[in-house]
Amino acid sequence: MSKNRFLALTLIFSSAALVLASFSVNVAAGHANPDVVADQEQVRYQGSGGLILPATVDTGARNELIRCRGCGWKLTAACVPGPNKYCDAAIRGCPGLIDHVRVWFRPEGGDWREVDRICLTHYEVSTVAGVEKRIAENFTRYVPDQAARCWPAQGAVTHLPLLCESGQSATQVRWRVPIAGFSVAITAVPSWRWDFPGRVLDTGQSGGPYPNKAISHTFPIAGRKNIEVTTRWAGEFTVDGLEPVAIEGDLLQRSTLGVTIGQAKARLRCPGAGQC
Repeated sequence: MSKNRFLALTLIFSSAALVLASFSVNVAAGHANPDVVADQEQVRYQGSGGLILPATVDTGARNELIRCRGCGWKLTAACVPGPNKYCDAAIRGCPGLIDHVRVWFRPEGGDWREVDRICLTHYEVSTVAGVEKRIAENFTRYVPDQAARCWPAQGAVTHLPLLCESGQSATQVRWRVPIAGFSVAITAVPSWRWDFPGRVLDTGQSGGPYPNKAISHTFPIAGRKNIEVTTRWAGEFTVDGLEPVAIEGDLLQRSTLGVTIGQAKARLRCPGAGQC
């Protein structure tokens, strides 16, 4: 064998040995510490914030994931397709074209851990943020409309109180809707902001005519006035009986009420019919 050919074969075998050594290290490291990083190219969905899992998952884990706002989550392939008996069994566990995925969870400041394996349909990839968006888009169908008005109905005068009401009850409202395959129960409690010219009033009372003085304002100057009324619904929701989740952001209704304020005039009146 020539010297050059011998050197070439030596380099080939040396390179192969390095590749095998590197492969062994990678496999050993992945086997000793399996986490989601090993499945990066197999990630189906990923995100942060609350994740809503199907009822096949342990209730404690479902509550933990739905209530964690700053957590990370990923849904990865249950296995890499190939001649793997476990992989074949996992795929057979989900009927039809439904995907089989691993659910990974990372709490704030913590490490990734596998929560469970689920049969996934696109209806079951449901987040808290997504549910909140659906509630915000449709909540006016279930809460009473604003019907703000003030007294005196024909208009007030300066230096005397104008009394107002929102036209809504101060009691909480409840409704239930299906969202992404889940039964979602919502509870909302109203409060109000009255923006009078030169004054803002925040209250949990709905107001009313005299003698109810919960919402009143006195104008020092006559003229046409605009009063902005905002109803803020502070809500929470539950999914399939899990622990309640407070809705981030307010559900708001707004309207503007125009009133005419006249100038109060003093008139001297004498007692009886005599001259003053």
